[in-house]
Amino acid sequence: SLSSATSAWSGMKTGLASRFGFEPSSSSGGGPSTFSGVGGRSSSPSGSDSEDEDGGAYIGPDAFDRAPSLPWPAYLKGRCVSAFGALYGDTPFPEIVRILHLSATLFFMIGGYWLLRSLKDPVLAAICGVEVIPRAKMLSVFIVLGVVTVYNYLLDVLPRHTLFYYFGLTYFFLFGLIATLLASPTYGLPNAIPSPDRWLGWASYCTIESFGSLMVSLFWSFTNSITLPSTQKSTYGFLTAVAQIGSILGPTVVTLKTQDWGIAG
Repeated sequence: SLSSATSAWSGMKTGLASRFGFEPSSSSGGGPSTFSGVGGRSSSPSGSDSEDEDGGAYIGPDAFDRAPSLPWPAYLKGRCVSAFGALYGDTPFPEIVRILHLSATLFFMIGGYWLLRSLKDPVLAAICGVEVIPRAKMLSVFIVLGVVTVYNYLLDVLPRHTLFYYFGLTYFFLFGLIATLLASPTYGLPNAIPSPDRWLGWASYCTIESFGSLMVSLFWSFTNSITLPSTQKSTYGFLTAVAQIGSILGPTVVTLKTQDWGIAG
């Protein structure tokens, strides 16, 4: 009956609101209900996000607090708060956990980029010949311009965290495919006959260039949308320091392990 269906829908709506941390509010005129999202912003069930000051999709500092997390021992929690307090001032513990996760992400991103940056010219020279490096640099400018154009368009369509996930997964699969092909005796480095017609060298070079130009700026855009302004002022120095460590370790790995792990450039 109609009453039982209405009752079932109300129960399901309340359950979903409780699960995801929203507060349901009834709309007038019998229209669809709206939900009071994080930070007091209202969003419709279609999932549209509010906009931040820059006009992009705003997530809010509490957006990821709804997910279940592992319990932290009181002793460890106190030590983290005191250590961060001594270096960066009073910082709430949830913000410390968020910054630690973000710093680990930036560490591997910057470290991976500088590792790849150290390899892009030797790989291109081994596959296509050293004489194609100037042309590859010019081609990468147009490739990066195209990728940034797509990024700017999607920035007005998708939330920043969704955009970060999509581009991150895209580069994950691209680099995985390139690494697999580089080991191929036909297309990869074991083929010691360089030729400008071997497309893998061009693809590897342009992918690394676009990754460095796009993902770092996308990371900071994503980070700005989920951290409090007070946290940004006090902890961005920590993020930058961790990124610098990654930029040092990435080329160091290439220098020390090229002979053991791969074909030296």
